[in-house]
Amino acid sequence: MGVYQKYRDKNGKPTGPWFVKYPYRRDKATGKIRYKIEKAGFSKKLAQRIYNKKYEEYKKREHLDWKETKPLSFSEMVDWYLDLPAVKAKTYYKDIVRYCEKWKEFFGEILVDDIKPSMVEKYREERLQQRSYRGKYPSRQKVTPASVNKEVSVLKRIFNLAIREDLAFKNPCWKVERLQENNERKRILSKDELDSLLALLPQHARDIVLTAYYTGMRSAEIFNLTWDKVNLEKGYIELAAEDTKTRRPRRVYLTEAVMEILLRLSKVRHLSHKHVFTYKGKPIKSIKTCFTNACKKAGIEDFRFHDLRHTFNTMMRKAGVPKSVIMSLTGHRTSAMFDRYNTVDDEDAREAIWRLENYLVSEEQGKPGQASAPIVLPKGK
Repeated sequence: MGVYQKYRDKNGKPTGPWFVKYPYRRDKATGKIRYKIEKAGFSKKLAQRIYNKKYEEYKKREHLDWKETKPLSFSEMVDWYLDLPAVKAKTYYKDIVRYCEKWKEFFGEILVDDIKPSMVEKYREERLQQRSYRGKYPSRQKVTPASVNKEVSVLKRIFNLAIREDLAFKNPCWKVERLQENNERKRILSKDELDSLLALLPQHARDIVLTAYYTGMRSAEIFNLTWDKVNLEKGYIELAAEDTKTRRPRRVYLTEAVMEILLRLSKVRHLSHKHVFTYKGKPIKSIKTCFTNACKKAGIEDFRFHDLRHTFNTMMRKAGVPKSVIMSLTGHRTSAMFDRYNTVDDEDAREAIWRLENYLVSEEQGKPGQASAPIVLPKGK
């Protein structure tokens, strides 16, 4: 009785997964104790926890006439998780609900402790073959590894909280590795493309695009912006912790172009709400339709609204702004995330070669009898 390893290697040493042998009832006819054996995985600590829990339940039944609680189903555990106040308070709660619905469709009423890592991997394989949705409508693209990783991370969080509250014994996601993602974007908008795009956008959308282009703000930060956060006198926007994705307050300083937009909009504020960007008196929630149509008409391919944030980061870096300052302005918490938004384009590469050639020329000029013509940075195609 207890925790042990069933298998042995060539040298006779215990190896392989851990097993748990525990008492579960006493035979009324003979008085003998009946035992069960369960495979607990490759963690001895987890196996010991399972054994302690099972043994405690047996002692309660034996001496306190305690009745074992009904096993929890996956659907019940998800409902419990979604009802937690801390979960409901998250800004992406709707996304969590959507992910949970996918998991409930897959697992249904299966018992929590019966869910294995292989089942999670099977779910991932099936999801990668399905088509993604844009709102209510399916797109031509399949679900990406990044999307599946988000869904698995929510499942992992559900089980971690359930284990903490003694609603589950183990987390089937612990042994499931993340899928390799390839979702880095290198697309930035050139000045000519920006001019072409703005010419095809209606005024309300043009204001939003210019704000994103010159501030690097996230779409949610722009669409949810209210006048109480705008300081026109000192020229900045004060975002509170609850306004940002990283849950950190941030001050966004404004360029002249954005100041002109906000000054114009401030003259037609609405009494029913405080939102800055409106259309026909109502707060704007999205400009996806007109933005997509304008990109098509302008011949701008493979460009999304969020790429304006990439563009801002790249422009700031080219302007010589220190990395730490850019991260503070855009709200990036790590250098790794900043690097994903900072795009090195052909112009950067050509300038690097130009700098190298100038350096080599200066080295050669240091030698007697050597002369060289000045290097001119070539124009791109």
